[in-house]
Amino acid sequence: MNPLPLSSQLKQLLPRGRILDSPAQLAGYAADALGYKSYLPDAVVIPADADELVGFMKGARQLGVPVILRGAGTSLSGGPVAAQGGVVVHTSGLKRIREINVEGFWCEVECGVALNDLDAALKPHGVFYPPDPSSGPVCTLGGNVASNAGGAHCFRYGVTSNYVLGVEVVLLDGSVQRFGGPAGGRGPWREDWKRFMIGSEGTLGAFTRFWLRLLPLPEKVWTLRATYPDLRSIEAAIHALVAHSSYPAAIEMLDPRGVAMVETSQMAVGLPKGSFMLLLEIDGPPALVDARVGPVADLLRHAGSNDVVLSDQDAMRQKLWKARKAAGGLLGQLSPDYVVQDAVIPKSALADVLQLVYDEADAAGIRAVNVFHAGDGNLHPNFLFDSRVPGELEKVELISERLMRRVIEVGGTLSGEHGIGNDKSAYMPLVFGPDSMRLQWAVPAAFNPTHQLNPLKVFQNRRFAT
Repeated sequence: MNPLPLSSQLKQLLPRGRILDSPAQLAGYAADALGYKSYLPDAVVIPADADELVGFMKGARQLGVPVILRGAGTSLSGGPVAAQGGVVVHTSGLKRIREINVEGFWCEVECGVALNDLDAALKPHGVFYPPDPSSGPVCTLGGNVASNAGGAHCFRYGVTSNYVLGVEVVLLDGSVQRFGGPAGGRGPWREDWKRFMIGSEGTLGAFTRFWLRLLPLPEKVWTLRATYPDLRSIEAAIHALVAHSSYPAAIEMLDPRGVAMVETSQMAVGLPKGSFMLLLEIDGPPALVDARVGPVADLLRHAGSNDVVLSDQDAMRQKLWKARKAAGGLLGQLSPDYVVQDAVIPKSALADVLQLVYDEADAAGIRAVNVFHAGDGNLHPNFLFDSRVPGELEKVELISERLMRRVIEVGGTLSGEHGIGNDKSAYMPLVFGPDSMRLQWAVPAAFNPTHQLNPLKVFQNRRFAT
C-alpha cells in the first residue's frame, strides 16, 4: 500500500490540472441522474486522452481506493457513483470520432463521444447508429455500452449490444485489450469477448473506444400519434401494432398523468385531457411505407382512437414527438426527487402491471407517471417524491420492490436498458438462483479480483477490500 496521501498519489499519475479534489468540484460527481442517492467521491480525475487513462489505470491498484468510471452521468441506476468512496474517472476527454467507414458500415469512436454528436457526423454519409436513449444530446457512448442502452427505436432496431462490433478496454493491470472489431473477432482482432464488456457497468475495465455497426438511413419515415380513453383500448392498439406487417420502428406510450403534466406546461401540444397517448413510427422505402401508413392509421382507429394524427414532414413529425420528449424534463420541474424505474414485461401483462403501479403509488400518496417503450414492454414508471419528507423515500423503495416482484412473477426481468447499478442490486436474487449468481460473480472476480472497479454495483455485497 502506498503511504502517500491520495492527492499526492494522483499527482504522480496525472498532470495537476486533471485532478479535482475541492468539495465544490466533487459535489458535481456525487450522484448520477437518479439524483437522490448521493455519495461524495474522494477525488475526480479527468484524463485528456487514452494514453493518460492508460497511465492512470497502471497505477490504480496502488491507490488502495475504489475506481469508478463515469461518462456524462445521465444513468438512472446509481451506476457511476462512488458508493464506497474512491476516485471517479471522468472520461469526457476521449471524444474523437476516429473513422467512419461507409463501405463497411462501421465507425470507430472514443468512449466520451456524445450520442447525438455521432448521429450528426454520420448523417451526411447516409448512415446512422440506431440506439437512441432519450439523453442523446449529452449521454456518452461509454455509458451506453456500459449499461446496454436502448431507446425509443429499439423495438425494431434493438439495443446497444446489437451494434457493438468491438471494444478496446484498459484492465486494472493497465493492459490494453481489444475484444472484437470491424472483422467481428476474426483476423487480427483477437478474442471476441466483447459480450462480457457490454452491460458490465464499469466492473471489468475502462473503455477507451468502440467499433460500432451502422445502417443506411431510412429513405422515408411516417410518424403517427393517437390518443385513447382507457388502458385496455391502448393495450389493444399496442398488441395489434406488434403483430402488424408494418413492423414499426418505435411504439411509445404516455399515460394520462403524463399527458396532464405536458398539457399544463409550456410544452402543451393539445392532447385531450384524461387520455393515453400512443406514438409510433414506420420507416423504409417510400413506396412501401406510403402503402402501409393507411392500414396502420386504420388499425389505430379500430382499436378505439378518434384522434389519429400522422405526417411524413420533418417539422410536423418533431411536433408529434414533442409530448414524448418533453415528459422526462418536466418531471424534474414537478418534484424535488423522482425515481425512473426500468423493467421489462411480456406485453400481455401490460395493463396488469401498470394498474399495480397506480394502485401502489396512490395508496402510498406518491405520484406516479408512466412513459415508456411500449412495443418491447420496457416499462419506465416514474415515482415523484421529496426525500426531505420523512418516510417518502421508504415508500418509493417499497413500491419499487413490489413492482419488481410482480415483474418477475409475470415473466419479466429487472432492466431493459438502465442497468442494475446500486438501485436494483438487491433484486438480483429474485431472478437468479445461487448457482447463476455464483457464475455471474466469477466474471468480475476474474477481471477485477478485489472488486476495486465500481464496487457495490450489480451485486449488492460486491465490496472492495484492500
